[in-house]
Formats: sequence, structure tokens, C-alpha cells
Amino acid sequence: MPETFSGRCHCGAFSYESDSELIAPHYCHCGDCRRLYGALGAGFVVLEAQTRIRGEYRSYTSQADSGNRKTHLFCGQCGSPIGERVDAFPGTLVLVPGTLDDPSLFKPEAHFWTSKKAPWQVIADGLEQLEGQPVT
Repeated sequence: MPETFSGRCHCGAFSYESDSELIAPHYCHCGDCRRLYGALGAGFVVLEAQTRIRGEYRSYTSQADSGNRKTHLFCGQCGSPIGERVDAFPGTLVLVPGTLDDPSLFKPEAHFWTSKKAPWQVIADGLEQLEGQPVT
């Protein structure tokens, strides 16, 4: 079983602990992530049943340009992005690596939605590049 890891928002009003593996650590180039996080997003998946959330958060739901319906999560106090729930992947959370208390745990393995990347963006890190997202 993986070791417990933790994370929090910028102000500390929201936090989590998880015993899940960090699944599919990735960079995302979809339009949603570009608008929410700047040039691109980054995330990793955890099993929601193995993750304990503490504190207040807010959410809103959108239809992403990738075709996914997502519920975006952010701290109710400072507004820090926390992650999202993606309808296509029930029982999971996608968390933002910037929330990790130990940032060395995030080791990206791939780029998702490269078909939607900004035209000025160059990917030269040697990681796998997927035109969409992995299939379940």
C-alpha cells in the first residue's frame, strides 16, 4: 500500500491526506487548463475513497473543450485551484501538484490533449504525448 501523502491550498483552509497512488501524473494542454492555470495544467489522479478532505472548498461545473464534464474545485477562502472531478472517471479526483506538501512526489509521465495545445507551445521534455486523454 502506498504511503500517506498530504497537501493543502495556499492559505491552509483546505487540506487533504491520501493513501492512494498518484495515478497518471501529467501535464494537460486542453483549453480549460490553459485558461485556469496559465499556459498548461498539471495534475495527478487519486482514488477518492482513499482521500480525506478537510476544510471548505467551492466548485463549479463546466463542459470542457475536451468533451469532458468537469467539476472544478478551489479553496473557498483563498481561491487556490485544488483540482477537479471528471464525470468520465467516477470515484477519482484530479489534484493539482502545487497543492502537495512534498512536491517531489509529482513525477509527470505524459502530456494530455496535445491536439489542443497553444500554437506557441513547444514540448521538448521527451515525455509521452497523447492527442487526447488516456482511455479507461
